[in-house]
Amino acid sequence: MKKILWLILSVIVVLAVFAFVWFVWPGPWVRATLAPAPALVEPTRDPIVVVLAVNQAQQAESLKVIQTQLAQSTMPLVIETEAPVAVAPLVQAAAPIEKVNITTSNGWEINRIDVKKDPIVEAWLSKIKEPSPELWPTFPNVANPKVPDFQVANGAEYGQDDSPFCEYMQTCDWVVPAWHYRLISGDYTFTSPEFSYSCQNVEGQPRKGCLIVLFNVMNETYTWRDQSVDNGFTVMGRYWNGDELQWAVWGLTSHASANMLNLATMRDPTTGNVLNAGGNSANAGTNCGVQPDACGVVDVMVIVHAGDRIFATMHTTVTK
Repeated sequence: MKKILWLILSVIVVLAVFAFVWFVWPGPWVRATLAPAPALVEPTRDPIVVVLAVNQAQQAESLKVIQTQLAQSTMPLVIETEAPVAVAPLVQAAAPIEKVNITTSNGWEINRIDVKKDPIVEAWLSKIKEPSPELWPTFPNVANPKVPDFQVANGAEYGQDDSPFCEYMQTCDWVVPAWHYRLISGDYTFTSPEFSYSCQNVEGQPRKGCLIVLFNVMNETYTWRDQSVDNGFTVMGRYWNGDELQWAVWGLTSHASANMLNLATMRDPTTGNVLNAGGNSANAGTNCGVQPDACGVVDVMVIVHAGDRIFATMHTTVTK
């Protein structure tokens, strides 16, 4: 019985010593020694950095392969590229302009720009006579004894005149009412998409008269915008017979040229009301007011149009 008690006591002592050593001294060191080692955790890596590193590694490897192939090969390296793609231009090419039909008739150079569909204009174009300033001392609004075949019904009225015309900035709009003409004398520049023309005097050279007459053969007024005239004169009025317009053209250009060439002109042969007496008298034509010779030549331009559509132009020069 005593042995059993001594055995139990011995066990109790051993357990007490072990508990003292484990929990009191030097407990933490013993636990750290006996405890299993913690598992090592790899730090988190940025996936983008990983991908870049892999790509760089692959590129480096590919570069090594290419360098090796170049070193071993005697053939030149050919790098293929995609063929350039043709791009259509944003602006379409302008349609070719139809060649004009220029002919000469009775001293006129006639440019038939667009008369194929207008037989009336085409018919009288071939009948135009060369300007004759000596035969037209009067405006074609009255009977002319020097041209007995002329009928006033085929002429033109002397409507509203203006002088100086287009003087402000030498730029203005040329209004041509329906079935009207507009006559302009003076240095000028006419511009349009279909036709442009300029008549200018040069300092130090003999003076020339500049004359342009526009005929609007349609039933609507048209305005030629931003045209140019220097110290000009203009008159506007009705023409009476569009089927026989060659008479109005001949009379207007002949009479205006007579004034600019300093020939004797009059308002009405029945009254003898003088416009220009010739010689050293006051000249009635603009840009030719140089006495006693005035202008030695007149540059004449005629434009036949329907609105902005130009049918034909006629050009000539007139001398004494």
